[in-house]
Amino acid sequence: MDLFYILGLVATAAFAASGILAALATRIDLFGAVVVAVVTAVGGGTVRDLILDVPVFWIHDQAWLFVASLTGVLAFSARRQLNAGSNALAYLDAMGVALFGSGALLKCTALGIPLSHGVAMGVVTAIGGGLIRDTLTGRDTLLVSPELYATPIIAGLTLQALLVGLSGLDDSTALLVGAVSIFTFRALAIRWHWRMSDIAINKP
Repeated sequence: MDLFYILGLVATAAFAASGILAALATRIDLFGAVVVAVVTAVGGGTVRDLILDVPVFWIHDQAWLFVASLTGVLAFSARRQLNAGSNALAYLDAMGVALFGSGALLKCTALGIPLSHGVAMGVVTAIGGGLIRDTLTGRDTLLVSPELYATPIIAGLTLQALLVGLSGLDDSTALLVGAVSIFTFRALAIRWHWRMSDIAINKP
């Protein structure tokens, strides 16, 4: 079981848990909550594979749906201990986008796709599940919120691409650097409520 696969399953669990947290704000039953969790977990990767015209990653491997479903059931069962209004959803989403985004870029490089296209595909993969989750649960999507969301993803993936393309760093190390960079940047933005307006250059 390679690093890419393990981190992918971790990302799946993180996204599934974020789906449950988002669903807690609605009057949803167990079945509906698990559906939201699963769609959130596999949505971005499904879009990625359809665009790349490769086999959809969860079709021939039951582990992805099993992890997403199990996480959904466990999180829903512990719903009384979870706080839908806390930042837990944002941090779980940050973990998911970091791992899925960097993993998507790695998958693209393995297919011989140019790094610039891989970065774009990484962004699509990272935000895809969250967009579906927020749409299904009636939440304002993070993508159109004033906080820094897409910027950390783009910055981390660009760093990963540069490490692969210019320094010849091996894929596994580049994957970790990209994922850690995205998560750290995004987590700091959540913790300190960074907004794009905070980093804009003020004209004299």
